[in-house]
Amino acid sequence: MVTDKQLPQYVYRMRTVNRYLFDTLINGEMWFSNPSDFNDPFDCDINMKIQNSSQEKIQNYFEKYLVKHFGIKELSGIDKNRITREEFEKLINIVSKRVTQRKGVACFMSNCENLLMWAHYANSHKGISLKFDILEDIEFFSPAKKVIYTRDYPEYDYLNDKNDFVNQMFFTKSEDWEYEGEVRILKDKNGNYQFNPNSLKEVIFGCKISDGDKKTLIKIIKNYYPNTKLIQAKKNESKFGLEFNEIK
Repeated sequence: MVTDKQLPQYVYRMRTVNRYLFDTLINGEMWFSNPSDFNDPFDCDINMKIQNSSQEKIQNYFEKYLVKHFGIKELSGIDKNRITREEFEKLINIVSKRVTQRKGVACFMSNCENLLMWAHYANSHKGISLKFDILEDIEFFSPAKKVIYTRDYPEYDYLNDKNDFVNQMFFTKSEDWEYEGEVRILKDKNGNYQFNPNSLKEVIFGCKISDGDKKTLIKIIKNYYPNTKLIQAKKNESKFGLEFNEIK
């Protein structure tokens, strides 16, 4: 996907300087979050509709697959021989949310120049940005996709579009978030995953990082990532933007 330009080769992850960041760098592992922890209430929480499927198709899917996910109490009041469309939609959305919450998601950006991103995700420019090369660790960065931003709420028919479930649920967001230019990695469950140290190409210090945090991080990087470049961001003096200079 990098070769055919569906993904950028380099992605960035902005972080606040704290013990979790130190653990990430020292242990060479990254946390993949439960989607319920995201700050957008619609993120990974799209309600699915059953729009054009026949009653026969709904009933068949319910009997073969869906009923296995529920107990007697949850199926109370439902006629198993003829489930209604509304009942089926309700059960499908319960199952989809259960599946979604077991997944792990890590969020990256396609560049590190956006001032808002530094403000929101790097502690008002007091944090850092980690630059990774996808091609140096293809296993870790799979599957990865760019987030799709849309004005309209997705109309997703589970029975007819179930092969597109992942794209719709995990990689679709409101266009209000388009400025983030997000790239996401999806794993089967949330938790820590090891990454190849060679994939970390740069550590970029925010323009307001403290001297103490910077000193500590430089020591860690030189010890665990000797080939990783150290970059300092600073305010451009003549326009709204940042400049990036390598620390020798």
